[in-house]
Amino acid sequence: MRTALATLATLVVAGVAQANVSITGHGKVTYVPNMAYVHASVSNEAKTAAEAWQKTSEAVKRLFQVLKDYGVDEKDFKTAGLNISPKFIHPKDKEPILVGYTVTYDLQITMRQLARLGAMLDQLVAGGANRGMGVSFSHDQLDQLIEDARLAAVTDARQRAEKYVRAAGGSLGALLSISEFQPFQPRMYRLEHAPASGDAGLPMAGGTQDLNASITITYAINNNLGR
Repeated sequence: MRTALATLATLVVAGVAQANVSITGHGKVTYVPNMAYVHASVSNEAKTAAEAWQKTSEAVKRLFQVLKDYGVDEKDFKTAGLNISPKFIHPKDKEPILVGYTVTYDLQITMRQLARLGAMLDQLVAGGANRGMGVSFSHDQLDQLIEDARLAAVTDARQRAEKYVRAAGGSLGALLSISEFQPFQPRMYRLEHAPASGDAGLPMAGGTQDLNASITITYAINNNLGR
């Protein structure tokens, strides 16, 4: 009996020593965007691959000229995709018939002059951007903003862990683990392919954006009940 009681006491003490608490903290930073990422695509169809390629090439050259006219540095735009594919019709009970080719070109742009963004989008559409245009707003100090949100999340997790453990009669011990959820991703806005009227361009408003971070932290618990 004494041996059994001693073993039980050891297990209880060990269980208390190994107790821990895991808390997910949340941090948020609100900022005003000062830049935007634009995704624009050109797509053309023709009876031959060469003709579809030529049409697309001419449109892309016009887009590059628009970017140059709006002062976009060459390092701020790049080819994101290029595809050429055959186009078939499928008559009932017959073999597919090749009727032409489609060439699609994807362009990614970093626009650092938000005041001129709407007008530039108009000109891209006029130049041949006819498929898959979208915009997401961002900030040129985004890494620092993310770091601020992470630190706020860590502080939130620790404060809540201390509050809960203290209310239960213990205190926080050693830090056991820390992990982060999916990092922040800017929201993409899809746009209709219709130029705005007038010289001002399509109205664009970045407003304020919220950047959220979530951090899960696990602490050991010091049992103070018996002290």
